[in-house]
Order: sequence, then C-alpha cells, then structure tokens
Amino acid sequence: MKTISIKADEDFDTLLNQLSLRLQTTRSAVIRKAVRNYQKQLEKEAIRQQIRAASAKTRDQALQVVNEFQDADDDGL
Repeated sequence: MKTISIKADEDFDTLLNQLSLRLQTTRSAVIRKAVRNYQKQLEKEAIRQQIRAASAKTRDQALQVVNEFQDADDDGL
C-alpha cells in the first residue's frame, strides 16, 4: 500500500482521532472510507443530473406532442 501525507489542522486531527476511536479502526481506514463514500456520492449526483436532463427532454417532447395534437384539433381534424 502506498503512503500519502496530508496536512491537517487541529480540528480535523481531533475529528479524525474521534472517528477512528468510535469506529475502532485506523485513521487511514477512516480516510479511505471517506474518500470512497465521497466518490460514490459524486457518481450518484452525476446519475441524478443525467436523469433530470432525460426527464426534461422527455417532458419537452411530450409537450411538443400535446401541442401538435392541439394544433391538429384546432384545425378541425
């Protein structure tokens, strides 16, 4: 496993120590898990944005179809 160094202020160091004690694991394990969870969160947000974009596109297409039907109905068809 590779070693990575980070700079941490006192508050972060205290928080990291508290979490590692609470979870009964190492400080490194807490950081690894936090980074993996953050990555998952970012991936979920990207998927949410894709779903929102697809939903908006579908909604726009549905409105267009409704308008076309309305225009056809207004023409007396």
